[in-house]
Amino acid sequence: MNKNNREINGISLKASAKINLFLEILGKREDGYHEIETVMQEIDLVDNLQFEEIQEGVKLKCNNKNIPSDENNLVCKAANLIVNECGIKKGVLISLEKNIPVGAGLGGGSSDAATTLKALNSLWKIGLSDVDLMEFAARLGSDIPFFIKGKTALCSGRGENITPIEVKSEMNYLIIFPHINISTTTIYRNLKIDLTKKRKDVSFFLNALKYSKVADISKLLFNRLEEVIFATYPDLLRVKSSLEHFDFCGLSVSGSGSAFFGLCNDRRQAEVIKGKLELSGIGNVFAVTNVITP
Repeated sequence: MNKNNREINGISLKASAKINLFLEILGKREDGYHEIETVMQEIDLVDNLQFEEIQEGVKLKCNNKNIPSDENNLVCKAANLIVNECGIKKGVLISLEKNIPVGAGLGGGSSDAATTLKALNSLWKIGLSDVDLMEFAARLGSDIPFFIKGKTALCSGRGENITPIEVKSEMNYLIIFPHINISTTTIYRNLKIDLTKKRKDVSFFLNALKYSKVADISKLLFNRLEEVIFATYPDLLRVKSSLEHFDFCGLSVSGSGSAFFGLCNDRRQAEVIKGKLELSGIGNVFAVTNVITP
């Protein structure tokens, strides 16, 4: 979903959100991160970014005043990494229009950072390969390497090992953001790994995805973090209970939350449920589809 649109002195790109169709925690690593196995899918809910070359420095403007515009923002970290590692003697002004909810488990910040790496590589004709960009991305955060290529992928390790999955069929979802911002760090800190619990095998899910049958996929949606998310944020359990009254094929929390996604049979069903949910005042509701491998 990242389409280049060249401008006189810059470049514009879209940064897509993601959902986690499957997420299992395999254990705690020596480096402090968790070993995960997750199937991530890029969806067509996007932030818009513009990159304009300036004399020096990295500057960020954002339409959301609650988001830091300094070096604490992943976009600035990504831009500074490119500038410092590639010996760039110029600066960049980045304008970020946020549409992807923050603290929702939709990977908006990670996607913005990956898009920044790709944009500056293109703007300054640096010539980094996707492999180079993924190495840079892994230094910035666990979800960021996925967004270098996007689409649908099995991500393992702490999220940096990416195996693309071919999905040719359109999948229709509703994203429901109940205006609760969640800290990923808090969720993982509260996660207690029970080694006696049987781990879910991702191969069953991958097989269902291969045949793109909504009924099979919906039965296998899984997020190991749900238990700790609902224990830490009980309001979200109430949201889930109310969402279960609607006719979704499958329903799950994305990543570390707080957004839910409901898998629908088709776009028409998604639009019908969207209308009902908007009347209920449950939060922001987006009808989206997956980004398909061409």
